[in-house]
Amino acid sequence: MRNLKTAAVLEIAVMGWLVTACSDVKSPTRPGPTALTAHQSTQANGADTAALAAVREATAAFHDVDKAVAAGYVSPVGGHCDEIGAGAMGVHSPNPGLIQNPALNPEQPEVLLYLPSGGGNYRLIGVEYFQTLLLRHTQTGQVAPWFSPSPWPAEYVVVNSTPSLFGQSFQGPMAGHVPGMPWHYDLHVWIWSPNPSGMFAQWNPSISCSE
Repeated sequence: MRNLKTAAVLEIAVMGWLVTACSDVKSPTRPGPTALTAHQSTQANGADTAALAAVREATAAFHDVDKAVAAGYVSPVGGHCDEIGAGAMGVHSPNPGLIQNPALNPEQPEVLLYLPSGGGNYRLIGVEYFQTLLLRHTQTGQVAPWFSPSPWPAEYVVVNSTPSLFGQSFQGPMAGHVPGMPWHYDLHVWIWSPNPSGMFAQWNPSISCSE
């Protein structure tokens, strides 16, 4: 059973992800076929294409933001759209319940990625898997996330090593990107928007927050 204090700290960590819903989505984008396209199969680069197709099937309903919210994801409406010179990630729509659960289920991604498409609408473009890094203090035995932007001192040891899905190792561990987000591992999967940099690249140069 997880340490209750650790669970409480993880609940605080989730708050760093939350975005504020400002208005209702006017109309969902109609999802495409759940099977991978030939281009996406090539992008998968040896990954389990059947497993990736299952992710598309499991998330197809979330083209309708209302259905994503009903499933526990935070509405992307009004959220910050992440973009740098290398490309965009879109708006992160986390599921607090899934983020607090350290188990990884390919068909239940911790985060959905949306792109504003005008008129108050949002287009589902991908998913992100997220696992909080847990550290154990070697003297006290306490297990907890690490929030400081600086790496942890020598008296801490990593509890959970780098996870993997679809034959791909997660990126990280990395420091949180916003206040309140702990060090973590993550894996982006561009299951609904082709990415010339690769299916599992962090940034997608083919999309823009100004679409």
